[in-house]
Amino acid sequence: MKCKNCEKKKAIKYSKYSNGEFCSKECSRSFSTKEKRKEINLKVSQSLKGKGNNPVENSCFHCKKKFVIEWKRRDQKFCSKECQNNGREYSEESRKSLSKHAKKRNGTLEGRKRMRDIGRKGGFGKKGFTTGGNRYESSIEKKCFEFLEMNKISFVPHKKILNSSKVSDVYFEEKDLWIEIDGINREKRKKWLESNYKYWIDKIQIYEDNNLNYKVVTSFKDFVDLINKIGV
Repeated sequence: MKCKNCEKKKAIKYSKYSNGEFCSKECSRSFSTKEKRKEINLKVSQSLKGKGNNPVENSCFHCKKKFVIEWKRRDQKFCSKECQNNGREYSEESRKSLSKHAKKRNGTLEGRKRMRDIGRKGGFGKKGFTTGGNRYESSIEKKCFEFLEMNKISFVPHKKILNSSKVSDVYFEEKDLWIEIDGINREKRKKWLESNYKYWIDKIQIYEDNNLNYKVVTSFKDFVDLINKIGV
């Protein structure tokens, strides 16, 4: 049998996945040209014809019951949303998969340093703007800012601290109160924060040196409790 593309050389099975119709990988690739595209598409169309109308029977990954699904959705694992939400076995499988992924991602020194640096910032890569137009630098900042906006509490985000280039997280002008939202609790993690912990201490020292009224919160709950307590 001659090569289907060049029609000169003998067709061979040049690799594990070749179909034996071409003499080389180059001929196999060049066969899929614009001239041959209609022919290829026709073959694919004929092989798939009617399959979309043929339902298939699957077994629910959670409750093990049989259910019928459209052919195009044949990879669906659950028979209902309830089973999907309660699929403990599937969730366990996902957790194992994620665990493997996390181990691979943190398997190198560069990977661990990267995750550590992200954690130091306390934002874990989440930055953006709230619906009220205030920029947030972390997920906890986002929650705190949106809480203030929802309750129509006036505040200044990321205001420069007096006599410093550093900025606070939240400043209440009426109370003359500065708030630092420490989402990772640097005091507890000072052993591995290294230079970042020093940066944090230097920032706190600026508040002290300027005799500013400031508070530090380490969670969204602490933030809400503080707002309720001071009655902003």
